[in-house]
Amino acid sequence: MHQFSENRSNTITIVSVTGHQEYAQGSAYAIERSYEELQKKLPKENLKCLLVSPERPAHLEEYVEHISCQPFSYLEYNLFLLYSLGDIIDTDFALVVQNDGFVVDGHNWRNEFFDYDFIGAPLRCMYERLNDGSFKEYNNEQCDPFYENMPSNFFEGQNGGFSLRSKKLLKLPRELDIKIPFPIPDTILAKQDIRLEYTSNKIHNEDVVLTMYIRQLLIEHGIKFAPPIIACYFASESTIVHAKRNIPLEDVLGCHTFGYLILTDKNKVFMKKKVNFIENNVATNSWCAWFFNANMSIDVPQKFLEDKQN
Repeated sequence: MHQFSENRSNTITIVSVTGHQEYAQGSAYAIERSYEELQKKLPKENLKCLLVSPERPAHLEEYVEHISCQPFSYLEYNLFLLYSLGDIIDTDFALVVQNDGFVVDGHNWRNEFFDYDFIGAPLRCMYERLNDGSFKEYNNEQCDPFYENMPSNFFEGQNGGFSLRSKKLLKLPRELDIKIPFPIPDTILAKQDIRLEYTSNKIHNEDVVLTMYIRQLLIEHGIKFAPPIIACYFASESTIVHAKRNIPLEDVLGCHTFGYLILTDKNKVFMKKKVNFIENNVATNSWCAWFFNANMSIDVPQKFLEDKQN
């Protein structure tokens, strides 16, 4: 077992990587908010900040290092995190953030997070390891019977969009020469502006690769994945998972909103995709109430407020 939780000198690089310039500014806000929030529990001198994007965004604090990159696709993003992120991280850990994944309340940092090599928001997705080494996948309501007493041959997927990773984890996929099946692209329907998309197959998603596809191999090389309860205190992507485990969002460190709520400033998000709320009261949504309690504001498109199907 790591002894990280007893050693408060561990260093973290708060990092965001994007090959799309339109995401760079929101990524910068995610870094800046996370940096300021973590200082509520961690020494400032133990935190570094890094943004990788095609160009420097219009606003970027001086304490954030910027590394330029060529524009790249989402497939290449996943390959970058799997094989190349470790090449540019010189701290003990990397905290991966995005414009929709960031620290909400730094008071909820726990030093026991350092005991693990990977922690991400728990997904509403579980896997059963079968006797032949294959997996059976459970999604959404299929997971409900297992939240209170998960069988020993089950494990839960964890998201990478807001995740803490040790330097050891970052280096292993390259050091072990791990190769993943290359995904088949979606069928091309357009006649102009053709590009390859990979939405029909999740195998190239780096968090699926790490927490499912090569999970056992990584464990055999000493990697520790955070157990479900610790992952719940680290971050939320599905509020249903936290409700099933009776863990209030007010006790959780960070979020991954899956593109629903996007940072437009350090303390402000834009509702890009509609979340469920009652009548016109946005605060009836669990995520939104959590953000409001963390002194964040939310810009809501008028069409969402006028939608009678709230």
